[in-house]
Amino acid sequence: MHEVDNDRLQRLTDESDLRDLIHRYAFGLDRQDWDLWRSIFADEVTIDLSDYEPEPPPRLLPVDVHVKYARRLFAGFDATQHFISTHRFAIHGDTATITANMRAEHWMTSGNGGDRYTMYGTYTDTCVRTTDGWRITAVKLTLLRQEGNRDLMRLALERGRQRLAP
Repeated sequence: MHEVDNDRLQRLTDESDLRDLIHRYAFGLDRQDWDLWRSIFADEVTIDLSDYEPEPPPRLLPVDVHVKYARRLFAGFDATQHFISTHRFAIHGDTATITANMRAEHWMTSGNGGDRYTMYGTYTDTCVRTTDGWRITAVKLTLLRQEGNRDLMRLALERGRQRLAP
């Protein structure tokens, strides 16, 4: 095969692998498959949701800290559904940036305002190629719009703590 064909094949393979990575992000959250969700990240990751919640400021943490928090939060919802689409990839050797539109639906019967909260925005993910494949080292959510009962996030975290308590 010619070098140009090899480069194109590598590009297509990388894009497919990166697309799968962010789809596993959404699928892991919605199915509460924490092993799957954990598998997409490097051992340390920065998850920047400061557009949604400015405190605490984003910082590099062991991925298991993020998994523990997400597990507690998502245990409180009745259901969630994350849509990630319109992907763009900037691949430079063993590093890549994924930019993708997102919509995240969160449902919880609360008796306290509406039962739905929706976030619309863009994810910008920084990735690195490892011996085990691509892994995310940083996630940045840029919000474009929010609809519904934002208080469901707080209520879900409280409910999740109760449900996961020993």
